[in-house]
Amino acid sequence: MGRTSKRQSAGKGSDTPTSAAKNQKSRQYKAGIYARLSADIDKKVCRQTSKNESVEVQIEIARKFIEEWNGEHTDKIEVVDCYIDLGKTGTNFNRGAFQRLMQDVRMGDINCVIVKDLSRFGRNYLEAGNYIEKIFPFLGVRFIAVADGFDTGAGGNETKQMVSEIKNLVNDMYAKDFSVKAKASLAQRRKEGSYVGGPAPYGYKAVWEGKVRRLIPDENTEEIVRYIFQKFIETESYTAVADDLNTRKINPPAVYHKTGEVYCPPDAAYKGWDKSGVERIIKSDTYAGKLVQGKTSITARDENNRIHKPEDDWVVKEEAHEPLITPEIGKEAAGVRKKLREQTKSHAHPTEGCPIGENIFDKVLYCGVCGRKMTRHSYVKHYADDSKNRMDGYFCRNGGATKTDNCPSSNRISKNALTDILFVLFEKEFDVDLKKQRMYLDTARAIIRQKKQELEQSLHAVVCTKLRLAEEESGKYMAYRTGGLSQKDYVEYKMCKENRLRDLEKQEKNFREQEVSLERDGETYLKAVRALIKLKNEQVLTRELIESLIDKIYVYPGKMVEVLFTYSDALMERQVKK
Repeated sequence: MGRTSKRQSAGKGSDTPTSAAKNQKSRQYKAGIYARLSADIDKKVCRQTSKNESVEVQIEIARKFIEEWNGEHTDKIEVVDCYIDLGKTGTNFNRGAFQRLMQDVRMGDINCVIVKDLSRFGRNYLEAGNYIEKIFPFLGVRFIAVADGFDTGAGGNETKQMVSEIKNLVNDMYAKDFSVKAKASLAQRRKEGSYVGGPAPYGYKAVWEGKVRRLIPDENTEEIVRYIFQKFIETESYTAVADDLNTRKINPPAVYHKTGEVYCPPDAAYKGWDKSGVERIIKSDTYAGKLVQGKTSITARDENNRIHKPEDDWVVKEEAHEPLITPEIGKEAAGVRKKLREQTKSHAHPTEGCPIGENIFDKVLYCGVCGRKMTRHSYVKHYADDSKNRMDGYFCRNGGATKTDNCPSSNRISKNALTDILFVLFEKEFDVDLKKQRMYLDTARAIIRQKKQELEQSLHAVVCTKLRLAEEESGKYMAYRTGGLSQKDYVEYKMCKENRLRDLEKQEKNFREQEVSLERDGETYLKAVRALIKLKNEQVLTRELIESLIDKIYVYPGKMVEVLFTYSDALMERQVKK
């Protein structure tokens, strides 16, 4: 009885709910409303309502909850932003808007997440539970599922943990059950000849005929598809077809689907065709009226990971829609494709005895017209006397291409021609300096020693500062324990000290990495100097020599070359630029 009386008297004192509410400081929440509409729901409701209306209902429910909460409680909730994922599955959390929400949470912009119900948050009970029970509490984030009456910021939610886990488990089971049914439905629709892909292939439009989605010719682009096949048969080249389309400024499929414009407007930037885009159309069976689907599949856990199925598992439907090309055209195009494959095989020259060498100009060679890095072209040339020799050259991929007008004319140069030009320039620029061979090596070694001493001094300073911080912390802690320093001041000191310590550790790591690399880089540096000395006697260009002496080489049409030399002014006390 004494215990009961004591507890009752305590309840009537300062800890009554009314007085506690007065003494407790109200909290301000910065809320993010999250809404999701899955791909399967979208397909079912698309004829009755729009995507935006569905997510708007979810957002409106959350806003109404916030309005009622703010009217009844001292803690206030302010909506900072709404995060909407349209057409995203709930079986994983790889969703754009959700990732943006989590980024704002980590930045401290959001400390309250509100959803209509747990199923909108996610249907994978393990991942959803991990966020609700671990991640959000760790980050100090309140989580509210309005329709489920779940609120981690309200009292008594310890008893609701099992409820949330059960609901998440049910959602997960629903997702898995729906996945099985969806796959079966998808397979059936494919067998019926329904097009289940995304945007229709170029040259077609996708329309609904009852419950079947059919492909019908697109009056805007069907003639262009026929032209592509005819041009391919004439030229026997994918690149030639792409060049022709680019000359006519015909938009590629991706741009056409996005803008609805067949031709590029005069005031718009043109994104042209390439070889692969033409090749996809020529190889496709769709234009012969055949529908081939189910070549790949994706997993709910990872939508980006596509699984390529064996050909026996493909779903093929003959005469599924109106063809855009005749069987004769399709047969001719297939014959040209076979011819090109055979030609490609025959171009594989035997290279025994002619191994491909190191690309010594890889990092320095650029097109002087458009600035693009030059591409190496290496092949084995055979002569009439059965001898062979490897030939190297460089070209700009933009040069003369129709997809872009940055580089209107072809730009090529052979390795031999480029090497001859560089030898002349080297002889002119470094003839006098190369006579001072001993000075080069001595000065290089002195520079390495100096850099090593500077690193050792910097590293020593960092280590000493860390030791001082450790001693200082010991004193601060004793002052805190003896009452000479308040807990608030001690926490502030600890936070600042930890930040400072992290910076020092980064500096120490950086200096130690530089110290390790200095030995390696120093030897490389000396090798470059020795290579420069050998240039006078051996007349051999190496990658090491090129990259130590040259910043960039610009090649122009007509085998004109501009060289920017970057030479250590510590060795020559000047920087040579041409």
